[in-house]
Amino acid sequence: MSRNPDPEECQSMYLESRKGEVRESTLKTHKYRLNHFVRWCGQNNIEDLSGLKPLDVERYKNWRRKDGDLSKSALKGQLDTLRVFLRYLGRLGIVDSELCESVPSVKMKRSDEVNSRKISEDNARAILETLDRYHYATVEHVWFLLAWRTSARVGALRSLDVDDYDSDDQFIHFRERDGTNLKNGPSGERPVALSDETCAIIDDYLEHHRITNTDQHGREPLFSSKQGRVHRNTMRRWCYTLTCPSFRGDECETEECNSQSDGKTSHKCDDSVSPHAVRRGSITHFLRKDMPEKMVSDRADVSEDVLEKHYDRRSQTEKMEQRRDYLDNI
Repeated sequence: MSRNPDPEECQSMYLESRKGEVRESTLKTHKYRLNHFVRWCGQNNIEDLSGLKPLDVERYKNWRRKDGDLSKSALKGQLDTLRVFLRYLGRLGIVDSELCESVPSVKMKRSDEVNSRKISEDNARAILETLDRYHYATVEHVWFLLAWRTSARVGALRSLDVDDYDSDDQFIHFRERDGTNLKNGPSGERPVALSDETCAIIDDYLEHHRITNTDQHGREPLFSSKQGRVHRNTMRRWCYTLTCPSFRGDECETEECNSQSDGKTSHKCDDSVSPHAVRRGSITHFLRKDMPEKMVSDRADVSEDVLEKHYDRRSQTEKMEQRRDYLDNI
């Protein structure tokens, strides 16, 4: 009779089993989260997981929340991964097959996450790769590309006309106009530089996929539909669809989620995010790439104070290391 593997072996077996099923970045996330569970087992002298009970799961949850000083959203991610891990072990007979059901499901409301949720750089890159491969130069492709590259609000993206795009000089100009107001009015007007790659995709969209139409003001919207200018809610639906894990080939970590990336139910997926979360993730991405805060502020039309308070998701350690890099070059 073979012995049961210890917690670290179980973790390795689980991660190996997921290779090819999920992206490398997802595997790294699962490994990071399960490292804490393995650490907890070590601290409690648990070498054989076969004896785990629901009470142990509850104790781990409380320990992890305090140990990591976790937010509700972060705790949810930790427990969702633990549930999937225990379900895998249950199928192998290492733990009770019903133990995974004892992992509590942290219910999140959109309002719980409004001030903290953002899309990660890895997920944004995976979405853009999927769009580039399977939905090249479609209206959804161009919308998400500009949302990520310009850090613009959904209202600003909706305001864009075809004439606001300059292919030769490679920039897009956000303007305040009747019917498509910017959040900060005329002071929010700004040109934003674009890369060669971004312009090439927009050019192909305009040539091959844009629906030729005008809005009620006689203007030619960049994001058009058969009815005229695409509605904000349509853009939000695009965002929920594109950020649902199933769109980029991942599985949702929330067991109860049955959403598919079809635009009909993806807004119900706990792992899909709103356009504002894309904006927040984009801003954090540029800050992590050492773009000066003043430049990010101007590009995204947000004051430096608001940028620091509501959008900058870099940790204090990240900021310290970036300052260190500057000091090393002085």
